[in-house]
Amino acid sequence: MSEALLSTHSLSLSFGGVRAVDDVSFEVMPGEVFSIIGPNGAGKTSLFNLISRLYDADSGDIVFDGQKISDIPAHRIAELGIARTFQNTELFEHETVLRNMLIGRHVHSRTNLFSELLFLPSVARQELAFRQVVEDVIDLLDLQSYRDQVIGSLPYGVRKMVEVARALCIQPKLLLLDEPSSGLNPEETEDVSHWIEDVSQDYGATVIMVEHDMSLVARASSRVMAVADGAVVAIGAPQDIQNHPEVRRAYLGD
Repeated sequence: MSEALLSTHSLSLSFGGVRAVDDVSFEVMPGEVFSIIGPNGAGKTSLFNLISRLYDADSGDIVFDGQKISDIPAHRIAELGIARTFQNTELFEHETVLRNMLIGRHVHSRTNLFSELLFLPSVARQELAFRQVVEDVIDLLDLQSYRDQVIGSLPYGVRKMVEVARALCIQPKLLLLDEPSSGLNPEETEDVSHWIEDVSQDYGATVIMVEHDMSLVARASSRVMAVADGAVVAIGAPQDIQNHPEVRRAYLGD
């Protein structure tokens, strides 16, 4: 059996007297689409912020790809192979889709200012390699018709997809999707389930998704973790979690 790509061990985080994350332990296996559900204020985004190192945990450990990352600075997370999207898109509004994606790829830049000013052959080779990765992602997510359009002129649903595309340009081992269907209509949400499948199967990325739309969770997820008041309620297959009595009480209001 393969080892977990990501695991958390007794992870806790408090803000003042509020326990946002309360002794949370879970594992995500390579190739999974692992969803985290729960009511507002359950600690879902706080978990993402801990994994992406925007927050420091009060206690507990995070292990990614065999390496403890609990103390690694946030600016190194992308280099390790973790990419993230946000509830509200964080794109360069006045740049094109292509430019936004190339900016995402430049986390892997190995040239320096001197070589770039002179545009040495090593810089040219790197730019060609970066462009090929970006073109592959454009093809994967069917963004050809938007490549030269400015982000600010695009519909919200397309912007969400571009943010995923930029994250994929990092070629992550782990992709964190924070409410990918937020603000989308039912047809766009249906599209989300398809490109999550493409990202997982064709691109080989493991996905952790925070999501409120239970139909999307049921369609896209391998396993689901339900949280409430910062703590884990249950982990299991989507159907099992939907029918779990504690989950229904905490999340579905039953």
